[in-house]
Amino acid sequence: MKNLIFKGFLIAHLCTVLLGSGLIKITNKSFEAALCRYTLWTGGGFGYSFFSPNVGNQTVIKTYTLTARQQLKIDAFGTGRNMFDSRFSSAIHTFRNQKAYELMSRVVVSYISTKYPHQGPVFISVGEYKPESMEQYRAGTKSGKFYEVYNGTYTYN
Repeated sequence: MKNLIFKGFLIAHLCTVLLGSGLIKITNKSFEAALCRYTLWTGGGFGYSFFSPNVGNQTVIKTYTLTARQQLKIDAFGTGRNMFDSRFSSAIHTFRNQKAYELMSRVVVSYISTKYPHQGPVFISVGEYKPESMEQYRAGTKSGKFYEVYNGTYTYN
């Protein structure tokens, strides 16, 4: 009996994630409100971004650095390409406010200063990639755009 209840819950939860993903248009407002509340409590909405297309915007920190040899170096953080970047990505996706962006920018500047010794000022742009809508994705149009939410110019002494 316990096994049957557990399997029933898992199937219901999977159906809820599919409904919350937007694959099926929900016209009943009270059902939609209950669905949103359930996904908020269980993490079936935004928090389960791996399983659900209800994905939040990807926050990325871009840096533009002029090296001692007058070369422009561009780096991006928040893409998860190595262990440091994955940990850093987790932090910038969790704390979404102006003060956190400023503090994380200072961490990035200290990293950039060790990567490019004797560099000039570092321009940092924190922004979000907003993905295209499901209709645009199905139509094959690539309309994801980068929107800047914070920027700053830093020097490391």
